[in-house]
Amino acid sequence: MKIAEKHNLCFKQSKCDFNIEEIPILGVVVGKEQVQMEQDKIKVVKKWKMPMKIKEVERFLGFANFYRRFIQNFSHTTKPLNELKGMKE
Repeated sequence: MKIAEKHNLCFKQSKCDFNIEEIPILGVVVGKEQVQMEQDKIKVVKKWKMPMKIKEVERFLGFANFYRRFIQNFSHTTKPLNELKGMKE
């Protein structure tokens, strides 16, 4: 008896990958002993249009905040943008 059957587990074969080095999941790439940003997400940040309104700054910071663990000195780097949020349009 297979272990999955023994525990009443079902898997969709099309969603199962085996013997792979890394896999993209929830906006990050998980690999052997490392987690990193997806290259597509890095491209999005590099091409991001310069925010001209407070709402646009907030949107960018919201997106970037998800990846803060990959950005050295994130809070220091984003401090000027966070200070902009306090200003009125």
